[in-house]
Amino acid sequence: MTQLNIDSIIHKQPINVQCQTPLTKIIDTLIQSQQAQVPVVNADNKLLGMVSLVDCQKALLVGAYHCDKPVRVNDIMAKQFTALTEDESLSEVAIKTQASPEDIFPVLKGEKLVGILKRVDLLVHLHNNLAQCSHSN
Repeated sequence: MTQLNIDSIIHKQPINVQCQTPLTKIIDTLIQSQQAQVPVVNADNKLLGMVSLVDCQKALLVGAYHCDKPVRVNDIMAKQFTALTEDESLSEVAIKTQASPEDIFPVLKGEKLVGILKRVDLLVHLHNNLAQCSHSN
């Protein structure tokens, strides 16, 4: 496998939501982005968490039943997730993310969000690499 860093396949201007974003805006963002998850950042672009369609669905169900106060992203975001760094190799990332259920991985430089890696893009790279190996044999 070629030893490229993930920097070559990440999305460098990822769609994200700011902390304290209301639930309705999070849902709109997820629908428009056609992603199952988006990163949550503060004003300094520091990654705080990830929010998913499932998180929003749960919040809608609970909110509709209890008529609770308005839900904000900080109330529902996941604080445990697999984060990557921009200098990791594709092979390292393929191994690191293998057991993870997520399909989108935030990519960090320090604590700041610099991009996202979509599992599908990693899969495409691995598939293309396999195809190249097959042609050389």
